Amino acid sequence: MHPTAVMTGRAMSADLARWRRRSRRVLAARIVLPLAIGILLLIVGSQVGWRTYMAATHPPTEAKTEIRLITPRFYGQSTDGRSFMITARSAIRDDNDPRRILLDDPALTLDLGSPTPTRMTAKHGVYRQDDFSLNLKDDVRLDDGTGYRFASEESFVDTKTGNVTGETTMNGEGPSGQVQSRAYSVYDKGDRIVFRGGVRARFERQ
Repeated sequence: MHPTAVMTGRAMSADLARWRRRSRRVLAARIVLPLAIGILLLIVGSQVGWRTYMAATHPPTEAKTEIRLITPRFYGQSTDGRSFMITARSAIRDDNDPRRILLDDPALTLDLGSPTPTRMTAKHGVYRQDDFSLNLKDDVRLDDGTGYRFASEESFVDTKTGNVTGETTMNGEGPSGQVQSRAYSVYDKGDRIVFRGGVRARFERQ
């Protein structure tokens, strides 16, 4: 065989090999690129769909603006003309019920201006401006102004009548002795007190 013919055959084989390798790369690119684009579009579409779903099912909550009153004072008058005053270290009006006011360290003074006003304190309280009721909770203390003091965990005060009721254990003491009960009610400006449930009393000789 002629040497020129041999060199030409080798060159043709090398060219054919290069063409085949290039063809394989082109074929691979034609398969891989569309697949990669498809996966990328799928990921983007999934993210858009997920965010749309979350936005529809979990709408952003509107931040509530809390208005806190420092050392507020509320004045009123009972049906028989007695004045009362409610003070607190701070107060927040209920966003869901504007007539409901949450109190910290509330203090109630009944018969305001009288020589023997009744004073009540607690750690927490709720005052309703629609029915003028006051619910006191946690370490409730009552001083009737005549030397009698009572302690309980919860009391309900109807400021329209001045009546006080409690359905928790109450301990009281005063010039006449000591008393304990599981419930109590105070009527007629403190002149009449009814003790209920497990009443124990000890009276001092006058």
